[in-house]
Amino acid sequence: MDYLQRSRRQKWINSNGRGISTTETRIDNMGPEKPLFKKIIEKARESVLNFDSGEAESAVREAVDAGMDPVDLIELGFIEGMKEMGDRFEKGDVPLLHIFAASRIVEKGLSLLKSCAMEKKLDLRMFGNIVMNA
Repeated sequence: MDYLQRSRRQKWINSNGRGISTTETRIDNMGPEKPLFKKIIEKARESVLNFDSGEAESAVREAVDAGMDPVDLIELGFIEGMKEMGDRFEKGDVPLLHIFAASRIVEKGLSLLKSCAMEKKLDLRMFGNIVMNA
C-alpha cells in the first residue's frame, strides 16, 4: 500500500473503525453557525474546482466577516477542493494544467485571507511555503 492509499484510508477510519470523514466531523462541531460555515466552505471548495478567483475571494470575505476559523476555511474548503482536483487527475478526467490552475485559485484565496487577517488584526500565522519550479 503506497502513501496515498494509506492517507486516504486513515482519513475515513476513526477510532471505532466506522467510516466517518474527518471533514464531516469538523463541520458537525462548528456549532450554531454550521449552515453558514458549511455554505462558505462549499463555496471555497467549488471555487477551486471551477477555477473561479472571484468566488474564492467572496468565500474568504464571507468567512472573515462571519468570524469563521481561517484554518477551517483553508483545510475544509481550499485543500479539499485541491484533493478532489487531484483525484480527478489520478482518474485521468483532467489534465495536469488543471492542477496548476486550481493551485493559483488557492494561492489567491490564501493571499486575500492573509491580508484580511492583517486588516482585522486576527491572530493568524502561516508557516512555510510551497514552491514549484515549472
